[in-house]
Amino acid sequence: MSPRAKQLSNPTSTGGAGVIFETRVQAAFAVLMLTGGLAPCLPAWPITKIKLQGKRSGYNTDDLVVFTKEPVRGHESKILAQVKHTLRITKNDKTFGEVINAAWSDFTNPQAFNSEKDILALITGPLSASDINNVRKMLEMARYSENASDFLTKIETAYFCSNEMRSKLEAFKVQLGKAKGKDASEDELWRFIKAFHLLGYDLDIKAGVTLSLLHSLIGQYSPENAHNLWLQVVNEVQSANSAEGTLEIESFPQEIRKAFQERPMQIIPEDLLPKEEKRTTSALSSIPHVSELAIAMLAGSWNEALDGDKKVIEKLSASGYVDWIVKIREIFFQNEGILTHKNDKWVIPERREIWSALGQRLFDDHLENFKNIVVNVLKERDPKFELPPEERFAANIHGKVLSRSPNLRRGLAESLALMGSHPDALTSCSIGKAEDTAALAVREILADADWVLWASLNDLLPLLAEAAPGEFLNAIEKALSSDPCPFDTLFAQEGSGITGTTYMSGILWALETLAWDPAYLIRVVSLLGELSARDPGGSWVNRPANSLTAILLPWLPQTCAPVEKRRLAVEALVDEQPDVAWNLLVSLLPQSHQFSSGSRKPEWRDIISDDGSKSVTRQEYWEQVTTYAEIAVSMAMRETRKLANLIEHFDHLPSPMQEQVLEHLRSAEIVTLPEPERLPLWTAVVNLVMRHRQFADADWAMEPELVDKIDNAAKKIAPSSPILRHRRLFSERAFEIFEEEGDIEEQDKKLDKARQKAVGEILRSGGMSAVFEFAKSVESPWYVGIGLGAIAEDQIDGELLPDLLEAEDKPLAQFAGGFVREKFRTRGWQWMNQIDLTCWKPSQIGQFLAYLPFATETWKRVSTLLGEDESPYWSRANATPYEEGTNLDYGLNRLVQYNRPLVAIRCIEGMKYRKKSINPDVTVRALLAAVNSKENTGSWETYVILELIKALQEDPNTNQDDLLKVEWAYLPLFEHHQGASPKLLERQLADEPRFFCEVIRLIYRSKKEESSGKAPTEQEKIAATNAYRLLSNWKTPPGCRKDGSIDSKALSAWLEAVKTECRETGHFEVAMAMVGQVLIHFPPDPDGLWIHHSAAEALNGKDAQNMRNGFRTALYNSRGAHFSSAGKEEMALAEKYRTKAKEVEGHGYHRLADSLRELADSYERDSEWESKGGLFDD
Repeated sequence: MSPRAKQLSNPTSTGGAGVIFETRVQAAFAVLMLTGGLAPCLPAWPITKIKLQGKRSGYNTDDLVVFTKEPVRGHESKILAQVKHTLRITKNDKTFGEVINAAWSDFTNPQAFNSEKDILALITGPLSASDINNVRKMLEMARYSENASDFLTKIETAYFCSNEMRSKLEAFKVQLGKAKGKDASEDELWRFIKAFHLLGYDLDIKAGVTLSLLHSLIGQYSPENAHNLWLQVVNEVQSANSAEGTLEIESFPQEIRKAFQERPMQIIPEDLLPKEEKRTTSALSSIPHVSELAIAMLAGSWNEALDGDKKVIEKLSASGYVDWIVKIREIFFQNEGILTHKNDKWVIPERREIWSALGQRLFDDHLENFKNIVVNVLKERDPKFELPPEERFAANIHGKVLSRSPNLRRGLAESLALMGSHPDALTSCSIGKAEDTAALAVREILADADWVLWASLNDLLPLLAEAAPGEFLNAIEKALSSDPCPFDTLFAQEGSGITGTTYMSGILWALETLAWDPAYLIRVVSLLGELSARDPGGSWVNRPANSLTAILLPWLPQTCAPVEKRRLAVEALVDEQPDVAWNLLVSLLPQSHQFSSGSRKPEWRDIISDDGSKSVTRQEYWEQVTTYAEIAVSMAMRETRKLANLIEHFDHLPSPMQEQVLEHLRSAEIVTLPEPERLPLWTAVVNLVMRHRQFADADWAMEPELVDKIDNAAKKIAPSSPILRHRRLFSERAFEIFEEEGDIEEQDKKLDKARQKAVGEILRSGGMSAVFEFAKSVESPWYVGIGLGAIAEDQIDGELLPDLLEAEDKPLAQFAGGFVREKFRTRGWQWMNQIDLTCWKPSQIGQFLAYLPFATETWKRVSTLLGEDESPYWSRANATPYEEGTNLDYGLNRLVQYNRPLVAIRCIEGMKYRKKSINPDVTVRALLAAVNSKENTGSWETYVILELIKALQEDPNTNQDDLLKVEWAYLPLFEHHQGASPKLLERQLADEPRFFCEVIRLIYRSKKEESSGKAPTEQEKIAATNAYRLLSNWKTPPGCRKDGSIDSKALSAWLEAVKTECRETGHFEVAMAMVGQVLIHFPPDPDGLWIHHSAAEALNGKDAQNMRNGFRTALYNSRGAHFSSAGKEEMALAEKYRTKAKEVEGHGYHRLADSLRELADSYERDSEWESKGGLFDD
C-alpha cells in the first residue's frame, strides 16, 4: 500500500449526484454481464462477476472490479475501476490524487493486479475538452510505445503531443510521486500510464447516449420493458453496493434473469398466412410477360441510365430495350416485390425464389447467349487502372469508368453462381448444361488474366468461385505458376491512407468461401500458402496468412471439413511452404488475446448445414490444438530456428508436447551442437524462465516445478563462451532482462552492474579484440561501450581512440560513442584534458567532441582544437538541452550556420518543453533556414515547427516583420493542423486593406488585362498557392478587435478602401467573394441576432452580390465531411437557414435573406436526392 493510502468512503454515506452516477455505472456493467456483452479495454471474454466496494477484498481501486473469463482455457482478466462523477486531471486536484493513490496501491500489489492482463480505469462523467482529448491520447501513446524511453521521447519531440498533453503527463507524474512518497522512475510512470484507462459515461443525465445504448441492449431481450428493466437492475445494484457485495448472473432475482434470456424466434405457420401473401411457383409462372421476367432474372440488376446496360439487355432479350422495358414495367406495377426500381436502377431482390420459379423458362440457347454476354461484360478491364494509384479514387471525375454498371456486372455474376450451385431449377435445359455454362464462362473470363483483369473483378471473384469452384482454383493455380505472376503486381497496388485500397481481398474472400467445402479445403490451403509466400506485407489486414488462420482457428473454424482433413491440409502446406506453415501453426496455438471475426461464408452454395455455426466443444478444441501442436513440434525438432521460436510459445503447448520439447532440448542432438547454434535456443529458454519467475504469482505463470525443469534444460545447453553467454544482457529492451519484479531504479542499477561484470569477464578472457567482436554481435553496442567506460583503465583509451570513432563498422562506432560518453560522465573534463589529440584528424576530434555535452565548455575546445574550420564538430553535434546553466544560443546559431537548422529546432523545442526561455531571434533564424534544408526529416517536424511558431506569436519580444516571414514560409503547415494559425498574417489581412489587395493580386489576374499566354514562373506559382491558402483559411474578419469586440467603423473603412483599390486594378468581383467568405466568422450581435449587424449591413449592400455569393458558398462548405442521413440532416439545415433568413429580413437585410433562402433551397434539393439513395444507391 502507498505511504498515504486512505480509506475510500462508502458511497452510501456520501450522498449526492456522485452516488447516483456511481450506481448507474455499476448497473451499466451489470447489464453487459446479463446480456453477454463485453467489458471495455479487455479481451473479448464474457463478464463473470462484478465486485462492488472491494476494499475488504484487498482492492484500493474499489468502486468496481469487473472480472472476465476466457471460455475455453479459463484465463481471467479484470478491470479495477474508480468511479468519479466530476474531477479535474491536474497535479493539484484532490479527487484525482485520491484516484491515482488508490490505483498505485493496486498496481504495485501483485495479489490484486497483473499488469499483463488487468487494467486500471477511471470512469467519469463530464470532463473538460482538454482532459478528454489530451489524456486519452497520452494514454494510447503509452500503450503503443515500445518502452519508457520511446514514450518519453515522443512526448519530448512534441510531434506526438501538445503542451496541454504534457501538462497532463506532469499531473500524472506529480500525483504518482505523492502516492509513492517519492518520484516515480520513468519506467514506473510509463508502465502505470500504460495500464491506466479513462472511460467516459454520460449517465449523469437522463437523455445521455450511454443510457440510450443500454436501453437498446436491454431491448434486444425485452423490447416492451427496457426502461423498467433498467430501473430494476439499478435497484439490485444499489442494494448490493450498500452491502459491498458481488454481482453474478445467479445473484439477480429470477424475474430479471428470465427477462434477459434469449427468446426463441417464433414464425407464423405457413398455413395461417393470408393467401395473397404466399407467392407460389405456379403463380409466378402464370403472370403476364413471364418470359421477359426470366430475362430480367438473368440480368439480376441493371441501370437504364447507361447505354451499356441497355445494350446488354437487348442482347439477352433479343429485342429492343424500349419494347422490353414496357413489359417489365407492367410486371413491376402489378406484382409487388418481384422487382424494385429507384434512381434508374432495377433489381430482382429475391434471386433464389425467382430462380426456382422461372428457371424452367430458360433453354439451352438462352444459356449459350448468356455465356457469351457475361464473358464479354466481365472481361472488360477497368480503365481506372490507367491512372496512378493515388488518383484511382477519383476515377469518375477523370471519366475512367466501366461501360456497364456495377449493378449489372454483379447481377450477371450472381446468375453464374446460381447456374453452378442451383442447376436443378433449369428443367428445360439439357442435363449438365447449367453447370457447364458456368464452368466455361469462368474459364473464359479468367483465361490468361493479367493483374488489371484480376483487379477489375475484385468484388466479383467470390461469386465466380461459387459458380465454378474447380475452374476458379485452376485459374489461381495457373496465375501463380505464370512468369510474371499477376498477383505480385496486384500486391504492389496496395495503398494506405483514406484513398488507399487493396485488390487482393476478392481473391482471399473467394478462397475463404471455398474452404468451407471439405472437397476444396486442401487446395485452398495450398493456394493461400503460395500467396502468403509471395505477400510482401502491407497495412491492410486482408492477407493470405490471416485467411489461413481464420479458416483453421481451433475455437472458431471456418470450414466444414473434419479435423483429420484439416490436419492433412496443414501437412500438405508443411511440405510445400514450410515457412508459411510454421507461422500458421504458431498462430493456431492457444493465445490469451486471440480474436477472430470469421471468414466469408458461401452466399449461393448450400455448404454450411443448419448447425454449422454451433460452438466448438472443449474436447473438439483441444483435439485440434493437440493436432497442430504435434505438427509444430515435429517441424521444430528438425530446425533450431523454429525450435527457438516454439520455445517462446512453450507455455501455450499441451503438456505432452512440452515434455517432448524438454526431452529434445536435453538430448545429445542439441547438447552437442556448436555453441553459436545453441545460443538462440538457450536465449529463448532463459527468457522463458525469467518471464515466469518474474511474474510467478500471475495465474498464467507455469508451475514452479515445471519452470525449474526448463531451467535445468537451459543449464545443459548454456554456452561456455562469455561472448555468447552475455549477449542477451545488451538488449534495448531492458525490462525483459530484469530477473524479478520490484523497484525499477534498483533493477536498472543491477543491470548496469551485470553489464559491467560481463564486459570485464570478456576483457579478461579475450582482451580488447574479444570486446570488439562482442560489441559487433549484440543488439546495442552502445551499452557495451558504456559498460567498458565504467570499468576500463586509462591505458585502454588508446585501443579505441581515435580509430573507432569513425569506424566503417557502425556497431564499433556506436560502441566507441558509448565508451566516450560513460568515461566523460564518470571522469569529466579531467579525463578529456589528459588525452593527447595532437595526432588526431580533425574529423576524429569533431566526432569525439560531439559525444560530449552540448555546452559552452565543449564549444571552447571546438574553437581551440579545430581552428577556423569547425565543421567536423558542428556537422556531427547532437544538440540536447540537458546541461543546466548553459546558454545554448551560440551553439544553435552555429548549427544553423552549418546547415543543420532542423537539429537546432529540435533542441529549441526541447528547451521549450523543459520550460527554459527560448530566444525568438535564434528561433526565427532556424525556422527560416529550415525551409530549404536538405536534412533528413521525420514525422515530428510539422508539429514541432507549429509549436515554435505559436511560441513566437505569444512572445512580445518577437520581431513582427520576422514573424510575418515565418508564417508566410510555413503557410502549408497551418492548413491541416487545428490549434495553430498564421495569426499575424490574418491580422494583417484584417487591418491592412492594401495587404489584402496585394494578396488578391498574387492569386488572380486583373479583368482589365488580357492574357499574355506566358506561363507563370515557379516562384510565382508558389506565391499564388501560398496566397490562396492564406485567404482560404482566413478566419479573422476586418473590424474584429483582438478582444473579440467589433469596430463597425473600421470594417466600413476597410471595405471602402478594398473596393476602391480592387475596382481600379480589375479585381473587384473576386475580392468581394473572398471578403464574403471571411464574414461567416463574425460573432453574433449583442442584441441576439445570429450575425453582427455591421456584417449583415455590409452583406446587404446593393453592390454586395459577389460578397453574398462568397458568404453563401462559405456557409455551405462549413458543413465539412459528413455521412448520409437519408436527407434528414439536409432538411434540418434547410430549416435552419430559412429561420436565419427570416431573422435578418426582420431587421431589414432583405438581400441577405434572399441569399440564405437560396442556400436553404439547395439543401432541400440535396435532401430529396439523399432520401432517394444519393451517392450510396447502388
